[in-house]
Amino acid sequence: MRGRETVTFVETITALSDRFLSERAFQLIVAPALADFEYDAGATARSRLTREHFAVLAAFTGAIWDDAIRGNVWTFAGLVFMPACYYCFFFLLGLPAGFDRLPLNLIAALGFAVFTLSLAPALVCFWPERPSRKPSSE
Repeated sequence: MRGRETVTFVETITALSDRFLSERAFQLIVAPALADFEYDAGATARSRLTREHFAVLAAFTGAIWDDAIRGNVWTFAGLVFMPACYYCFFFLLGLPAGFDRLPLNLIAALGFAVFTLSLAPALVCFWPERPSRKPSSE
């Protein structure tokens, strides 16, 4: 029986970076943060280690943002905007009295629903292609 293998924080961030980030963003933004994390991990207290986790996550988020900005962000925004208009139209058709009579928390929930429903198809269209894994020669 094989023992359970644990996945480390660094392996998780590296795998997510392989899947979602360009090589440039990984090498320039995430890799230095991971190097700092591994260097400081051995000689730090738990609270500092949490801050270092946060620093790596912030670098990963910044790399995603950098890739989004360098990519075709206007096409992505258009793909989000089209279904948002579609869903808003149907919400407005269903509310003949308009939004004036709805409570603020319901309007916020509808806005969140429209945003989520609009973001999903755009993410599917822009989902990065999975890198091909070469079969192991065993």
